[in-house]
Amino acid sequence: MVIKDYKGKNSDRTLGLKRGKAAIKRETSSLTPGKIVVWVAVFGLVFFINYLFFVHLKPINKKEINRDLTPKEHNMPDTIAELLDKGNKRYQEGNLVQAIEAFSKAINLNPKETKAYLDRGIAYSNMGMYDKAINDFTTLIALNPDYAEAYNNRGWAYLKKALFDRAIKDCSEALRLNPAMPTAYYTRGMAYKAQGLPDMAKKDLQKSCELGNNSACQAYGELSKTKR
Repeated sequence: MVIKDYKGKNSDRTLGLKRGKAAIKRETSSLTPGKIVVWVAVFGLVFFINYLFFVHLKPINKKEINRDLTPKEHNMPDTIAELLDKGNKRYQEGNLVQAIEAFSKAINLNPKETKAYLDRGIAYSNMGMYDKAINDFTTLIALNPDYAEAYNNRGWAYLKKALFDRAIKDCSEALRLNPAMPTAYYTRGMAYKAQGLPDMAKKDLQKSCELGNNSACQAYGELSKTKR
């Protein structure tokens, strides 16, 4: 081993330092600006993914999901039962337009939903839209020919349109299906009255009154006072 001087050119320590500097120079020279940009981008992407996961994507709480998943909050469509309930509430509030909208949505979900046709037809009748009411009751009867309420309500719509024969026919069919329907006796009695048949009218109105229809009691009382 040759050692001339600590700072000499031929010392092993000096030679080792030179080799180390050369190695560092080669490594650093390989880090070009393009490579530096790539590494910075990679580290930045990794940091961003970790940030999203740990800060925003917190562990899922199943109970919280079950509690929060409601139709209103997530714009889920209402069920037929919910639409019928909504329609009836709007009807009771006197908001017939929104009631009809709810019943119509129920029909769109199920074109064979008989209750929706009945309720919408009644709402139409209360709005004086008797043709639309008759259409709904007719559709309902086609779906269920033994639906007494459909005949009764269509009979009422016919009565309001002064189609007395049709009103009597529908109410008679309703009473055949349900002999204890006071409103059918009342509607038929009013149709007989409009046709100038007081005896038949009083008979139906009296029966309706006996079954608990107060309007029939009043109409019967007024008709009884009328001279023949």
